Amino acid sequence: MSGDFSVGAEGLMIRGGDLAEPVREVTIASTIQRMLQHVVAVGSDVEWLPGAATGVTLAIDEIAMSGA
Repeated sequence: MSGDFSVGAEGLMIRGGDLAEPVREVTIASTIQRMLQHVVAVGSDVEWLPGAATGVTLAIDEIAMSGA
């Protein structure tokens, strides 16, 4: 009900607007609302997921990350 989540993730760090080092085995924590408010870019790389779902790469500013 609160929208709080904590989940494992991997991706690429962005520094100064450029793709930087890969990050793996990190945990991100936020709320769905806060995360959606901080989307700064949406990729065009549509990936079909099980069922009728799809996903794309998102660049999100100001998200709590640990383990990097």
